[in-house]
Amino acid sequence: MYRRRRYALLVASLVVVALLVLGVLGIVKGLGGGSKDDPVAEETPSASTTSAAPVPDEKAASGKCPEEKVGLKAKVDKKSFKEEAKPTFEMVIENNHTATCLIEVGTKDQEFLVEKNGDVVWSSTFCAADEDENAEVSTEFAPESEKTAQFEWNRVQVDKNCNRTNKAFGPGEYELVVKLGDEKSKPAKFELEKDAATKAKEKKEAEDKKSEEKESEAPDEKPSDEKSTDE
Repeated sequence: MYRRRRYALLVASLVVVALLVLGVLGIVKGLGGGSKDDPVAEETPSASTTSAAPVPDEKAASGKCPEEKVGLKAKVDKKSFKEEAKPTFEMVIENNHTATCLIEVGTKDQEFLVEKNGDVVWSSTFCAADEDENAEVSTEFAPESEKTAQFEWNRVQVDKNCNRTNKAFGPGEYELVVKLGDEKSKPAKFELEKDAATKAKEKKEAEDKKSEEKESEAPDEKPSDEKSTDE
């Protein structure tokens, strides 16, 4: 139980780091207004003027970003990783709107998925913390801008209940898919390489096979026929 809780906290902290990378801040809307104790200036005669109603700036904040204007990309820092290397996953969130708007980027909406042959083999939700103060967070995106959340994948295999398994992520091709709410990215491919011992063994086997093929392809040496002539 202790290990599970410690692992859950680790994953939670990683996602919190992701939120910090995004620059998530509490958005406070300042309201201007005078106090009743403020001195009031005496009215002075002035020419009659007409004030036009304020027109919002074209790029002013427009509340929540339209769903069709939110883009999502999955990225992995390298294409291939050796036995001990830990990939860095990235979730790139795009505001493709022409105005400043808000996007929900809380941990409740974020999910990083690792897939192999179309099957989910790991998810950041497997060990998500039960209580998370960053579960629901909105952040402001400038027009046509993007922000990135990232964390380092420890390559520890767990089941959906956050129980660590005795299995390991074997060598081969994998795909990273990221989700933000209902939005889902296209997969980003990466490879986990074989361990050094397996590589050395396969290299030796390949060399031995090549040597055997070379020997089998060599022409057999036959004694030349000698002609005997009776004189």
